[in-house]
Amino acid sequence: MTDVYVGSGLLERLPSILRSKRRRATLVTDSALAGTLGRRLAAAFRKAGWEAPLFVLPRGETAKSLASVARLWDFLLKTGHERRDPVVALGGGTVGDAAGFAAATWMRGVPLVQVPTTLLAQADSCLGGKTAVNLPGAKNAVGAFHQPDAAVADVGTLKTLPERDYRSGLAEVVKYGLVLDAAFARELDRRWGLLERRESAALSWAVGRSLRLKAGIVAEDERDFSGRRELLNFGHTLGHALESASDYRVRHGEAVAFGMRAAVLLSGPLKEAALIERLLDRLPFPSLAGIRGKALFRLLARDKKARGGVPVFVLLQGLARPLRTQTVDERQVLAVLAALGVKP
Repeated sequence: MTDVYVGSGLLERLPSILRSKRRRATLVTDSALAGTLGRRLAAAFRKAGWEAPLFVLPRGETAKSLASVARLWDFLLKTGHERRDPVVALGGGTVGDAAGFAAATWMRGVPLVQVPTTLLAQADSCLGGKTAVNLPGAKNAVGAFHQPDAAVADVGTLKTLPERDYRSGLAEVVKYGLVLDAAFARELDRRWGLLERRESAALSWAVGRSLRLKAGIVAEDERDFSGRRELLNFGHTLGHALESASDYRVRHGEAVAFGMRAAVLLSGPLKEAALIERLLDRLPFPSLAGIRGKALFRLLARDKKARGGVPVFVLLQGLARPLRTQTVDERQVLAVLAALGVKP
């Protein structure tokens, strides 16, 4: 079971949270954070008497390549990382995925601590144990389930997050309300102004609620076999295809927001449609330059949830009433994509 900590000012407290007698860890971050939050975290570990070498991944999806992970494996070898030493992943979802995959595979699995620094990672990807790297034609195609020992979400790190990344992360928060918790969705609508201003208490509430909802689903379907966990894929089926088609120009959260809009249109008339539309309208809309509907549809067959080459869509029967289906055909998808501005 993953220990979850959400609040402000947790970064400097991380060594005491981990409570390790050996006081040895490998810190992993990316080039965007190495000189700021990476330096702060390394200093906190040194002050607490830890040996904690820092490995720097490239920024963005490039981190999630087999080549990047191979360099991290080599670093773990050279620095003498042992089986009881945690890998501490500091950064967004790409760092969490790459460092998590390295932790899952190094010496057949070493402890992992997720320290997410983006809203998307804090509210979603830091929990659940999915780790992966990308192949040129498929996002998250190679990976492993490896549950973190701890997830430590310091919402103070969100204060300096670029606006585009912050708004992208709000998509995952909204997803939990729309697909799992109607009361959460209504409260998000009421507290939206506080979230836009990045008010710490509101962020701690939203991140904590999202993680509790995810933890409940993961506990029921840890390895994604029963189908229950597929509900968290709301917006992701077309979202992942859009990311791949854009060569990852489109942020993950932007793509998920787009995918949720498409899923709502595919769902037909919905009760509380005004609330659903209001929340979705507050999320960023991605650039669709160079995107074609038929190319997007072809990518759906490569989705990890596809069965027999037929994509699984998560739609809504109402607010927080999800439905998994494989009955959505190409004609329906292309019609919805056209309504959203995608050329054939």
